[in-house]
Amino acid sequence: MVQVSGVVVASDSLLPAPYVTIYRGRDHRGTYSDYDGYFTLPAQVGDTLYFACIGLKKSFFVVPTDSTANHLSVVQWMETDAVMLPSVNVLPFPEPHKLRGEVLALDLPNDNYTRFSRAYASVSNYDGLHNLSDDAYENASATMIARYNNGFQSGGNVLDPSAWGRFMKALRGNGRED
Repeated sequence: MVQVSGVVVASDSLLPAPYVTIYRGRDHRGTYSDYDGYFTLPAQVGDTLYFACIGLKKSFFVVPTDSTANHLSVVQWMETDAVMLPSVNVLPFPEPHKLRGEVLALDLPNDNYTRFSRAYASVSNYDGLHNLSDDAYENASATMIARYNNGFQSGGNVLDPSAWGRFMKALRGNGRED
């Protein structure tokens, strides 16, 4: 056995290559380089070590068969690899209510997480959500703090459509201008 240790560097900049996958070809077992490109891996004489990382071309190193030392230090050079992805055009919706309408029109699966009545989820129920009162904001903040400090504690049944209806009616009554 030979303990192979070293540093992986990018050939164009000579900067260490962090989080490169290094594995033996015979059994596909290996390790990762750390943030500074350093790695260590036990291997046998004649083993091929493969180096792979996104943004760098794959490379390999063969442990010399005439090596008699039980420790080997290497500097592994890896060339940069340009990956061309197709372009994506992201366009905004012209008005917020059109975005809400598109989200609500999604055909979501009917499971426990998305079970709700479309009557309670109409676009008109979401108008004015940005006009929350100070009390509603403080109550929501206290609930979130309690969840993070004391573990998750539900304040009610979030899957109950009638509870959502009462919530929306309360919102319309607090701070909404008609």
